Amino acid sequence: MQGSLSKSAAVAVLSALVQDELSQLRQQGHTQLKGLTLGAETRLTLAERAQNHPDEVLIDSFEWMALATRVVNYFCIESSGIEDYLLRRYTLGEWADIVLQSRQLASTDIRFQTSGSTGPAQTITHQFPSLQAEANHFQQYLTALPTPAKRIVSLVPAHHIYGFLFSVLLPEASNCEVVRGLRSFGLVIGRQLKAGDVVIAFPSFLQELAKRGGMMPKRVTIVCSTGPCPQQTLVALQQQGVERVIEVYGSTDTSGIGMREQPYLPYKLLPRWRKHSDDTLYDTIQACTVEVPDQLEWVDEHNFRPCGRKDGAIMVNGKNVFPQRIAMVLAEHPEVLDARVRLLATDNSRGLKALIVVDQQMTASEQQHLVKHLKAYAAEHLSIAEIPQHYTLCSEIPRNAMGKEVDWEMGHMESDIE
Repeated sequence: MQGSLSKSAAVAVLSALVQDELSQLRQQGHTQLKGLTLGAETRLTLAERAQNHPDEVLIDSFEWMALATRVVNYFCIESSGIEDYLLRRYTLGEWADIVLQSRQLASTDIRFQTSGSTGPAQTITHQFPSLQAEANHFQQYLTALPTPAKRIVSLVPAHHIYGFLFSVLLPEASNCEVVRGLRSFGLVIGRQLKAGDVVIAFPSFLQELAKRGGMMPKRVTIVCSTGPCPQQTLVALQQQGVERVIEVYGSTDTSGIGMREQPYLPYKLLPRWRKHSDDTLYDTIQACTVEVPDQLEWVDEHNFRPCGRKDGAIMVNGKNVFPQRIAMVLAEHPEVLDARVRLLATDNSRGLKALIVVDQQMTASEQQHLVKHLKAYAAEHLSIAEIPQHYTLCSEIPRNAMGKEVDWEMGHMESDIE
């Protein structure tokens, strides 16, 4: 049925939304739900109503409203006019019933949020049939493999567009079992996968997995998205026994655009898309043209290679961040004269380093004091993905003989985030 979503799928998305919203509201102090998969019996409970039940998640009145608002926006529940029922029900299962009822009465659109690294997070609305068509394509593709997909092992949150497509809609389309949360990490890290498993992963996790070494179970497929994964990582995984690694290229704005099975090959456009120009694609489902976030090098009308972001964004742990914006925020600190921000390493998407320009008269003890304050300052003004892991202090921006800025080595004035 067009627009249909099972109750278990709705609960999975609600679990991810609750965890994400509470982590943002509580910031560094949020540990209660980390790594857990909440279920239909999970009960959102105000502190004064607490009964010390194992399925209770204690929240305050502000968090209650924030969670309900997040769910309303994500599932477009306001279109049905039944959004107030979220404040009269307490379990995720009851909230899922409201979500499903709303989708029967009115809109089935889904709203995803971008990372918001250049300011407030943007909301991107996708029509459900378009998302469903993409999931159906991958279901058919994975079913036709020599070892057809039998189980989805998801390492990504269900409320992000990548997670929604591959850990919610794909299992729905293929009628496959889906494993989430700590159990999925345990299966992958413990090399306890089995033939027909499809692991939904992201680059930095795969880098760590490849470094661990050892052989993977036979006839396992890995799907990777959210950013570029180093070629050596993908080759290493294949050498460790992974049958195939499917890279999916896309964005929150567009959903999936292309895919490939070998890191040295170009991406092939998914069926939904046609090349319109070097900078735009034609959406055959929505009958419109859209811009892509990267510069694309076209091999032919159906195959392309991304050549870097148009907007200067880079990927850190699956999230888009903008080094120039982060540097501007750091430079606003009263003791900072200037700042630059880059990835810790060009083949590393797990963290950032910051170069901080200070008065050359600043003593070593004053520099240490400044770094301590910068850590607190960054935690207050930046998202978790934006916070630099390394600080290097200097008296001027390093430049080459042509006067162009160059990368910096992390020397004796560096400081690691603890």
